[in-house]
Order: sequence, then structure tokens, then C-alpha cells
Amino acid sequence: MKYISRVTIVVFSILLIYSCGDQLNTKSQGEIHYKVTYPKMDKENFMRDFMPNKMILKFKDDKYISNLSAGMGMFKTSFLCDLPNRKLTQMVKLINKKYFLQLDNEEIAASLTKLPKYKIEFIDETKTILGYECKQALITIDNGLNDVFTVAYTDEINIKTPNWPNQFSIINGVLLEYQYEKYDVCMRFTAKKIHFKKIEDSEFEIPEDYTELNEPEMDKEMKEIFDSFN
Repeated sequence: MKYISRVTIVVFSILLIYSCGDQLNTKSQGEIHYKVTYPKMDKENFMRDFMPNKMILKFKDDKYISNLSAGMGMFKTSFLCDLPNRKLTQMVKLINKKYFLQLDNEEIAASLTKLPKYKIEFIDETKTILGYECKQALITIDNGLNDVFTVAYTDEINIKTPNWPNQFSIINGVLLEYQYEKYDVCMRFTAKKIHFKKIEDSEFEIPEDYTELNEPEMDKEMKEIFDSFN
């Protein structure tokens, strides 16, 4: 009986190890760390040192949240994308001010119509980032300046339709290098680390001490914050 019990424990332990490994091998949860640069900002601008220089994206079960912070944590902004419920939440913390904006699917679509349109051209070139052979696309922004840049993306990370709430929605892959401009600030994101790990559900919760704003109110707050960086 003791021998059978020991065998049972060993078999159960092996199955447990493999089942946990399979969960992470699906690449459905983890973190992506991005370097943030500012291609349009003067290199001599002393405010560059106060701007966010990295972003951490955490993902699990078709939810993901991207976090940026600056000023030794005094400023923090997060974007929470909840695909199952089709909701996008922006959270902002500036010293003692704490706000959040939440948009449903129809409100997201209406908000995107206010932004410059992206013309996306898929090209045959690839780019290797962190060992992933990424496909590329050429982006032209209809902003009067016809800004052009490339993005690189992979389908080897298991996030379903990861770009549904933004102008890259037709790109079916996780962006490992891309560019985004809002509040008169142009930011370029380049993945520097990918770590598949267990992510707690609490990462995707809105803190209770945050006050809800509507979109015009949030835009006003964000514009004032980024104007102070320029």
C-alpha cells in the first residue's frame, strides 16, 4: 500500500507540473516590457528626463493593461482593455488626483472617429524582435503631415484581437514595435522583454479611490499633464 501511495503521489506531481507548464506554454498570460522613445521631441528638451521611458503590458485571458509612469511614480496612466466585456478603461494618477474613464464598444468606436485615420499597408518584410520573427506593416497617418512609420507584430502571443480598441484594429497580432501619438506627444514603443508568467486577476481591477470622469474631462486632464512636459 505504501508503494502504491508513493507511486500515486509521484504521478500526481508529474501531472500537476505538466498541467501548470501547459497553461503558461499557451502564452496566454504574462508581461511585455517596452522601451518608450520620443521621435518628435527635441533631444535637448530637458523634459525628456521626466517623460515615461518604459511601459509594462500585462495580459491574461484576453484582457490586458498597459502601465506607464513618470516623475518617480507621481504620474501614472494605465489602459485596461477588456475584450470579453468590450470595455476600455483609462486610469490616471497625478500626485493626489486619481481618475478613470470607461468606454463601451460603441463609445470606443465614436472616440476613434475623432482621431486621425491610419492607412495600414501590409508589407512582405519581417523583423526579428526578442527571437520572434515579426511581420511588418507601413502606417500612414492622415494628419495633414502624412507621417509614415512601420510597426512589427507577432501572432505567437495568445491575445485574441489585441488591437480592437485602437487604430491598429485590422492588425491581427501583438505589436512589439509601434508608434502612437496623442495629446501632441509622439511615443514609440519597442519590446525589450517578454515574460510568460501567472498574472493575478487583481491587476485588471479599477481601484476604489479613483473618480470617474467623462471623455472630455479626461482629455482636458491629460492635455494639461502632457502640456507640462512640452
